[in-house]
Amino acid sequence: MSASNDVRGSAFVLFRLGDEEYGVSIERVRSIIRYEEPTPVPRAPEAVKGVVNLRGKVVPVLDLMHRLRLGTFVPGPTARIVVAEGAGGMLGLAVDAASEVITIPDDALKPAPEGAVTQESAAMLAGVAELDGRLVILLELDAAVPGSEYAHVGGDVGIGED
Repeated sequence: MSASNDVRGSAFVLFRLGDEEYGVSIERVRSIIRYEEPTPVPRAPEAVKGVVNLRGKVVPVLDLMHRLRLGTFVPGPTARIVVAEGAGGMLGLAVDAASEVITIPDDALKPAPEGAVTQESAAMLAGVAELDGRLVILLELDAAVPGSEYAHVGGDVGIGED
């Protein structure tokens, strides 16, 4: 057995927001779908773009760019919704593109640089990885998108619910 077979790592779904690449643990991702314009929800939190129906389940869709203070998401032809399981339930992350699933070796994961992030933003980051000369920011989903921001917006499709 070669040493390369012994390398341990974690799998991430990579996606793009603007010019930057991000990743979230594949263990949290349930599906990746083509972007469809969500149905707006009155009085929803500012980062919630609305909801979509995914196989009978109403899933809130979040503007991750807005949540991370990177601007506002504008869907393009490669836009996707990364459906993930967060602490508050299922949620959709509006992203510019979902590119690949990759296993990142544990030794390639680095903590976020202390001087570049606040304490709040450091909690959102699972780390940073350098892959083939590019940096990928790895998100800690529950800290980046707290359930309190979307949990009350989604739910099962039902009739006669108050």
